[in-house]
Amino acid sequence: MNPAVLAEKVRAAAVEVLADRGLDSTVLPESVDLRRPDDPAHGDFATALPLRIGGLVGVPPSDLARWLAVALAGGDGIDSAEAAGPGFVNLRLTAAAMTGVVADVEARGARYGARPPVTGAWHDVDPDLRERRIRANPVFNVQYAHARVCAVVHNSVKFGMDPAGADLGLVTHEREGAVIRTLGEFEVLAADRVARYLERLADALHGWYDTPECRILPQGDEEVADVHLARLRLSRAVRQVLANGLETVGVSAPERM
Repeated sequence: MNPAVLAEKVRAAAVEVLADRGLDSTVLPESVDLRRPDDPAHGDFATALPLRIGGLVGVPPSDLARWLAVALAGGDGIDSAEAAGPGFVNLRLTAAAMTGVVADVEARGARYGARPPVTGAWHDVDPDLRERRIRANPVFNVQYAHARVCAVVHNSVKFGMDPAGADLGLVTHEREGAVIRTLGEFEVLAADRVARYLERLADALHGWYDTPECRILPQGDEEVADVHLARLRLSRAVRQVLANGLETVGVSAPERM
């Protein structure tokens, strides 16, 4: 489930909550803003919609947040919804909803998130920095992420790994969740935000790759396990989205660096 679909669900639930209490639903914005909590323990997404409209309908935002959380909890693709603070709702998606984006990337391939080319990406990066092969250079960092995940996919061949249909419910580490959440944002981005998005996806990939508990490929005499196949499947989706994004901004997607 991508953020746009989730936002529509939140808005629909808010319409129902207001209508059930005889409150004016026309105060609702056309689109609902979602953000990713800084702490993954707070869920996958959060909305401040109750805080935004509570005063407009004469209801304490904290009350509106509780009503909205109840309406959303257990809904399609939503594992939990909890009111928080003065008027926020924290949302956690089901495993199926979280990983559905991977299947979408697989099905659409190069067409996933397709949009017209963007010029001027990373125009604000210092020219000297842009030429350096260091992670502080955002262009290199994104290209390196693509090359890194390509190496994983290439090296998986020697293990005879076929990740098709692998159980993505096995990728449960918070680093993996960050990768999946970030993948889901690509399709709904404004074109001028693709470059910054690629930086976030690259950082999520590096964070996952560098986490010892999240080894994508077996080591030594270790046998291929189902979780390795699941992680490889996720890796291939990341490779595709990085390639799609780099093509959009007119930057090469090297397989080796």
